[in-house]
Formats: sequence, structure tokens, C-alpha cells
Amino acid sequence: MSFDVHTVTVALGDPGGDNKQLYVLKAPPDAAGGGITVVGASIVNGAATGAGTSFSFALHRYSSAGTPALNGTVAAALGGTASPWASGVPKAATIDSSYNFLDAGEWLVLQYNEQTNGNPTNGFATIQYVMGR
Repeated sequence: MSFDVHTVTVALGDPGGDNKQLYVLKAPPDAAGGGITVVGASIVNGAATGAGTSFSFALHRYSSAGTPALNGTVAAALGGTASPWASGVPKAATIDSSYNFLDAGEWLVLQYNEQTNGNPTNGFATIQYVMGR
């Protein structure tokens, strides 16, 4: 595995509703190096959420098909009502090595879910990956 780690940072605003898929990263084509391996991820929110009002993000791998389909969970959901967000405190994702390789053309998707009207405030997701396996 290469140790040239790349980091992508994504600003997180209010996605405008529950159950949204945010396509944040696409693995390059074979001619440009091919697949990538996700090695880390974290999410931070700029405001605290209270009990019963929150949101969560998970990382999913989606296919390279014309209409991409879910191909696995790279990292389980962070946040939610059982684990509210503290202002400015990052939550680190646990990466599942069974699904963290994205083949050429596959997508890394942030899956957003609301629980009772929560939404991100000045939030950011950071994703670390290496080229290849």
C-alpha cells in the first residue's frame, strides 16, 4: 500500500431534508491510477445538538453504474440522538476494511439522516485515502 495519503475536506451545510446521499469522491479511472483505499474519516459540527435533535452521517461505497447503487458501508453512522454532536469536537469514523476499497469509477457517498429536525451547522467531513489497495 502506498503511504502518500490524500485528504479531501467537504463543507457540510443543511442538505435540505432526511435521507440524502452526498457524492463526495469518485475513484479515478484505470488510466489515471484506478481505485483508492479509504484509510480514515472524521466529521465535525460547529454547533452542539441536544438530546432528541440530531443528525448522522455514514460513509457508503456506491457503484460506477449509470445509476449508482449502494455497494457497502465504509463507515457506520456518526452522530444521531444516541451520540449528539458537541460543538467543534470531531467524531472519528471506524473504517470497515471489507468495503474501504473503491474500484475505478466507484463513488464514496456521505449518507445523511436527520432525527427530529437536526442539521449541520458549519460542519466539515475529512476523508483520507491512498491510491490503490
